[in-house]
Parts: sequence; structure tokens; C-alpha cells
Amino acid sequence: MDVCFCVTGGGMGSMSMDRMGSSFDRVGMSGMEMNRGFGGYGGGGHMGGGMSDRGSASKGGCQIFVRNLSYDLTWQKLKDKFSHCGQVMFAEIKMENGRSKGCGTVRFDCPESAEKACRMMNGTKINGREVDVRIDRNA
Repeated sequence: MDVCFCVTGGGMGSMSMDRMGSSFDRVGMSGMEMNRGFGGYGGGGHMGGGMSDRGSASKGGCQIFVRNLSYDLTWQKLKDKFSHCGQVMFAEIKMENGRSKGCGTVRFDCPESAEKACRMMNGTKINGREVDVRIDRNA
């Protein structure tokens, strides 16, 4: 890898700083991706697959939106409740000012699992509340 640390040439110095800055941004971004994957939101249980996991799960129809959740439900419990429908890649409870908004999202590894979750879980009770489960159109 060619990286110039020369600062005497004015233009050359600024070019190398830009180059260093852009590679730092890429390193920082991949670090964030790894951390996000290990935030306990699901993941496939392997390290460094952030981009490939996200790429496969980002095709349409892999994410569901769940409404009428109990306000004390955690993302871990949400993930557990939907894990029998397929491999959960990500689960999140929507929060506002540190409190649950009573809704959340669950992302699966494939659209078939998301559709299965809608069929199986829509209208069922989670922590005593009947939930509404739909494919997330905003994903």
C-alpha cells in the first residue's frame, strides 16, 4: 500500500492527508458495522460479516413491523419470540426519550421467514398484548 507522508510539497501534503482521511473513514465505518452486528441484535454468530449479512437481508420483504408491544418488552425478548419463524438478523424496539413507543422491527435473513412471521404471529399475544405484525414497507 502506497501512502505518502510527505508534508513539504504543499499540494502533495494535502493530497496525502485527504487520502489518509478517506481510508480512516472506511476503517471507522467498518468498525461501526462490526460493533452494530455485535450489539446483540441478532447477527449470525460470526464476526466480520456485517456487509454480507446486511446485503442479503436488505432485499425487499425481509423486515417486519410489530405494533402494540408491551412497553416493558426488550429487544432480546422480541428477538426470542420471532426466532422460531426464521433466523433473526436484527431486532429493535422503537424508543423515544428512553421509553418504548410500543412498536418495533425484526429483520430476518430471507423474505420467506418474514412472511412466515406475519402469518404465525399476527394477532397473537406477547406479554399479554395482541400484536399486529406486517411486512415493513419502510425497510
